[in-house]
Amino acid sequence: MSFLGLKGILIFDSNPNHARNYPTKKKLSQVEVAYSPIDMEADLYILEYLSLLKTPSRIRLVTSDRALAKEAKNLKIESIDSLDFFNLLKKAGTKKEAINKDLKPTSESKKELERLQKIFESNN
Repeated sequence: MSFLGLKGILIFDSNPNHARNYPTKKKLSQVEVAYSPIDMEADLYILEYLSLLKTPSRIRLVTSDRALAKEAKNLKIESIDSLDFFNLLKKAGTKKEAINKDLKPTSESKKELERLQKIFESNN
């Protein structure tokens, strides 16, 4: 998703290995992985999270859960089906690959090659 300039948060139900009284989060590049608090379903945590957003128009909920999408719509949050979102990412990735193939390779300047050669020679 980072190649599209997108950020995301994946929210899962907690399990005994990492259950806390508060949500736990880990950041992986442009994606944050969060687990709902103990004794709270992920869907409820997602709705709570969405209800606190100051700019809901900048958010898209990715879910195949129709009930969750309906509740999000009540909060003025648009949603997209999970499979449709996956296909959009796949299509965007394919376009990016095509663009990268069309780019001509660049060559290093003479000055840059000399700098790299000095670094290489000093390490040997």
